[in-house]
Amino acid sequence: MVRDADVRVGLRRVEYCLYSKGAARRVIFQYGTPGTRRLSPALVAAARSADCELLVIDRPGYGRTSRRPGRRVVDVVDDVQTVLDELNWDQFALWGGSGGAPHALAIAAELPDRVTACASVVGLAPHDAPGLDWYAEMSPGNVKEFHAAAQGEAAYRPIVQQLAADAMSSVEAGGLQVVGDYELPASDRRGLAARHQEDGYLERMELTYRQGVDGWIDDTIALTRPWGFELSAITVPTSIWYGPADVLVARGHHEYLQMSIPGARMHEMSGGHLLGEGDLAAIYGWLSAPSG
Repeated sequence: MVRDADVRVGLRRVEYCLYSKGAARRVIFQYGTPGTRRLSPALVAAARSADCELLVIDRPGYGRTSRRPGRRVVDVVDDVQTVLDELNWDQFALWGGSGGAPHALAIAAELPDRVTACASVVGLAPHDAPGLDWYAEMSPGNVKEFHAAAQGEAAYRPIVQQLAADAMSSVEAGGLQVVGDYELPASDRRGLAARHQEDGYLERMELTYRQGVDGWIDDTIALTRPWGFELSAITVPTSIWYGPADVLVARGHHEYLQMSIPGARMHEMSGGHLLGEGDLAAIYGWLSAPSG
């Protein structure tokens, strides 16, 4: 069962989806950049198999969630708290993938009494991380994006608009949604190609790429600015998940996160940036019993 709803945060609107309402465990998922609260069958099935009620909140600028220009990573917590209060959720586990992973870490840092466990999955380290060569081993397409985002919206918006248009053209022609100089490994390319067989795939791509790109723009700019919280402030059990073939987020980012978050442990997955069924099962298994 899926519940689609919205709440108000002051004058702003925040949309969310609740999957498998009434399941035994509660989990928040922060999707990647760009993304949508309407999840793929594989993501929904993984939560259901783990008996998890799954909450997915559209970040500012995505869907019909009101934009919050200039937002920091930590600012996502305001919307999350409002939805939690609306649903009467007390404690929960959470995880974030790719661009959503730093947002999950922000929630863990700011709501330690409510978060039981947090998983950062193929997620970046802070752009200003001391001693980290942030762009090392990153694909040319990603480097171009982040360099532009670091310059601000005027430089970045035209790139995102073109990427979104190219993605939809490629998908509608039966190709991959990630185009250009991203040099994805074979495992990720196979995973993207397989999505064409999923129910509702084109609808989700429409929501991701044609319902406005403000969320994508603001996410990426926020990732290149100070996040607004300290990794060392995270006290909940935290795990760092990485793909050895990942060209979008290199291993150095995950090692930095492990070093900076007290007690964090690293977990190697199969393949690159995309998650397989086994990876999803392992993440939900850890969230249910975070033991290292």
